[in-house]
Amino acid sequence: MISRKFFSKLLALIVGCICVYIAYSSNNSNTYSINGSAYGTYWSVTSTEFIADHHEKNIIKIINRVDMVASNYKPNSEIALLNQRPLDTPITITSDLYNILEIAKDIHNISDGFYDISLGKVSSKLGFAPSFNQDLKQDSLSGYVLLDNLTIIKSSNNWFDLSSIAKGYAVQLIHEYLIQNNLPNHLIDIGGELIINGSNKDQPWKVGIQNPASLSDNAIYIIENNNDFLSIATSGEYRNYKVNSDSEKISHTLNPKTLSSIKSNALSVTVAHKTSATYADALATAFNALGYPKSLDYANKHNIALMLVVELDNEFKLMFSNEWYNLGI
Repeated sequence: MISRKFFSKLLALIVGCICVYIAYSSNNSNTYSINGSAYGTYWSVTSTEFIADHHEKNIIKIINRVDMVASNYKPNSEIALLNQRPLDTPITITSDLYNILEIAKDIHNISDGFYDISLGKVSSKLGFAPSFNQDLKQDSLSGYVLLDNLTIIKSSNNWFDLSSIAKGYAVQLIHEYLIQNNLPNHLIDIGGELIINGSNKDQPWKVGIQNPASLSDNAIYIIENNNDFLSIATSGEYRNYKVNSDSEKISHTLNPKTLSSIKSNALSVTVAHKTSATYADALATAFNALGYPKSLDYANKHNIALMLVVELDNEFKLMFSNEWYNLGI
């Protein structure tokens, strides 16, 4: 069994350390920043333009709105209520949830099913989400159909789990809000899901990818955005895991084919996307589940910018997809 003291230390480590972090203090010189807590982690928005109080309030509203749509921990969130709704019945959902589910289905298809948001019961059984005292039996088949009028039809009693895509969706909404309000030069970060856009005082924004071997903020790779939009998402098992009674590591990322925690030699998976933080967030999880070298093959097939930190022969090696080089990052 995990001791309470050990679990507290592990939780503090997970919350306090992030997979992707702002690499240089120069990102914060002569900039304006707001921040807070959400989704069990942190959020921050940094801009070269002043962020007025009403913008901060509206950004918090966006974060809270997505939380009420996608939270695994709120029994009254839209996704929690949808999980309890009947099968084979048209159900009207919000445009936010519809957009998330539409992208999730697309990535499910791209990854040949290795990205699957219907594993909520399995995740709850492993202790990564609450059970709400409900039956956690997983159906053998799962799926859903989205209709044009913001309607969904479920085909199984499996629970949706949006933890692998919701933060990216919130980051994307905040970016769109900032663009609409003439705040184009910004860095948005929610728990390591990022968008960098525009420039930092005529210089590119710089972001470091965490070295999986280090418990401190130590970059293994630096990304610059060349003054354009770039979304960055990192997934990895080196910090977010549990230890069971047999001293085995239990990963938060699941293999949909086996319904068990993944065991991968890819310690860190980073996706850079030119248009969408939602896609980047979910793709990072998909490639993490696929593992190395299969994830690299899929990334090249679908022209996705992917960087892997892989442990081979007791050494950390960086692997890149062709699109990563095409982006020049």
